[in-house]
Amino acid sequence: ISGIFFIAYYFILTASLGPITFSKYLLLGGILLCLIGIINQFFNKNKFYIKLVKIMKPLIIAGLIIFTITELAIIGFSLQKNMDKADYTIILGAGIRGEVMTDTLRRRVDKTIEYTKLNNDYGYIVVSGGQGAGESITEAEAMKRYLVKHNVDNVLKEEKSTDTYENLLFSKEIIEKHSGKSIDELKIKIITSDFHLLRSKMLCIKLGYKEVSFCGSSYFAILIPNYYVREFVGFYKMLVFDVLLRN
Repeated sequence: ISGIFFIAYYFILTASLGPITFSKYLLLGGILLCLIGIINQFFNKNKFYIKLVKIMKPLIIAGLIIFTITELAIIGFSLQKNMDKADYTIILGAGIRGEVMTDTLRRRVDKTIEYTKLNNDYGYIVVSGGQGAGESITEAEAMKRYLVKHNVDNVLKEEKSTDTYENLLFSKEIIEKHSGKSIDELKIKIITSDFHLLRSKMLCIKLGYKEVSFCGSSYFAILIPNYYVREFVGFYKMLVFDVLLRN
């Protein structure tokens, strides 16, 4: 049943919004689950198979517990909507197509515009994101154009980053150079999609951000399963490769 759900979800998602990052892995996962279900029907009386299932069951249960706890943490942290004034506000990139922002990225920038309207003296906005495959300009340039069009000034561009760690690392370098102060002396706000906030918080700790607040933006509801499963993978990838292994 789970396999059929993921396969159906992939085709519904693709038909609705076109190719979505990570969704193909949900399709592969759905196919794998269906295959496991079929194999179980054919070999459920085989002694070797029964022994194998007994060995695997505790591992599967442990995996489900870890997945559930992690998702609850991601969901809990996603509720942060801090709109108080900061010295610098960083918008984390989320991809563009050609020169057009994806809906997810546009919503992050729209949340920033909402923030600037609530705070007349909103400090500086740092738009963070480099140029990837299928992108005619950098994500930072696309965000800046949109902000300027909506009368938001004081925009600084960070155009080298390729992932969240680099977003925050290179933005930190720009902010410290621009302000002449250490990052721990400044009030920083991070604006990104709500599912992405916990990972951003962990990286801020790693990179020495002290006074940092977070504000999450929304996205199409149909993307929730895709984004939250993807974020589970991204969270542990971040813990291993960014928090533990990077200097």
